[in-house]
Amino acid sequence: MPLKFLKISSYYRGFLNDYYQKFPDIACSGYAEQYAHLMGQYFAWSDNYGRLLKEKGLETMEIVANAEPLQKAWASEHSLPSALSLNAIVLEQISFFNPHVIYFQDSISFNGSFIEKLKIKFPEIRLYIGNLCAPFTSSQIEDFKVFDYFTVCSPFFKRQLKRFEIESVIIPHAFDKRILEKVNKDNPYPKVPFTFIGSLFADEGFHSMRLQILENLEREKIPFAFYGNLPDQSLTGLLKRKASFAAAHILDRLGLKQITENIPSIRKGRNHETMPRRLRLSKDLYNRAMPPVFGLDMFKALKKASIGFNIHIDCAGDYAANMRLFETTGVGTCLVTDRKSNLSNLFEEDEEVVVYSNVDECVKKIKWLIAHPDYCQAIAKKGQQRTLSQHTFESRVDKFYTTMMQHIEI
Repeated sequence: MPLKFLKISSYYRGFLNDYYQKFPDIACSGYAEQYAHLMGQYFAWSDNYGRLLKEKGLETMEIVANAEPLQKAWASEHSLPSALSLNAIVLEQISFFNPHVIYFQDSISFNGSFIEKLKIKFPEIRLYIGNLCAPFTSSQIEDFKVFDYFTVCSPFFKRQLKRFEIESVIIPHAFDKRILEKVNKDNPYPKVPFTFIGSLFADEGFHSMRLQILENLEREKIPFAFYGNLPDQSLTGLLKRKASFAAAHILDRLGLKQITENIPSIRKGRNHETMPRRLRLSKDLYNRAMPPVFGLDMFKALKKASIGFNIHIDCAGDYAANMRLFETTGVGTCLVTDRKSNLSNLFEEDEEVVVYSNVDECVKKIKWLIAHPDYCQAIAKKGQQRTLSQHTFESRVDKFYTTMMQHIEI
């Protein structure tokens, strides 16, 4: 009997909202058709773990737990009540598939008491694997200890978890080579010398340096495209974030963690160590921001840029880790990224990617690259060659598989 592997993820809400607005009819399709169409958007890790582990002989299933039309379609096809909650549908899917291993790509939504209940209800499950590549707070540590081990995207998160005696293995993000067949087909995005695709938030440990650099580029009148996810600037939005933070931290301190876990709007407050605050940015930068792009659209927009800008969130420490490293180089765009201690393990600095240490250096190098397109293109080509040879999902899943099998055999 083959080993049965289940991966559970949650997609970014902004992407799902955009996806269902763009393809409203897909919600009326059956589960298999919906799933294939959603995976065809190549968002985040897409179906890479399931499909590549299947090639190794495993029986696999992937769940996007918060894609409501998709999950409701599965429930309907399995004669389950229409009023069933999304978490209840996930439990039904686990029972239906009966896995030996569950990999929670989303270990923020699924941890703690949820996993403890699974261990009681499904004793045949041999391994619970978590995943972490985002800031977490001290209040979440106990909830993380339910996993057998974590995958993390950089040494920074491995060191953070080790402080609490939580085992982890470093598996960096990767590029999906299938995207190269798609980015040139029906690409509506304008060709631009420079682009930034990403978010801007004011909260601690996130985007303070990112905002400084973009504001400097704006003041220097450097032409660039900004596809931005900006937070709700209204007073109401800020008050909601503050209330979520206050409620989560008060309830947790009072020993009422179960209430926090059962109310998603409050649980979000655990993602902050300090009280949320309003983002302050110039009117010019705010007006430059175009709607965010996701999945295949994001890759198409990146492909049309000569230079792609990357900067890690402030709390990532001195380690390169995010997905943009491999997404930008993968499509063949020159990457300008912040200098990190481990970056040379991934790319050759100023040969395969262009690096900077501060705002002034970043702006200076961007200006130089725009003025020297041949050099810019040469770096882009070398960066793409490195990504396609060493930073694909095939190599990452190989490491994941080896680690998983070692833990199963213990």
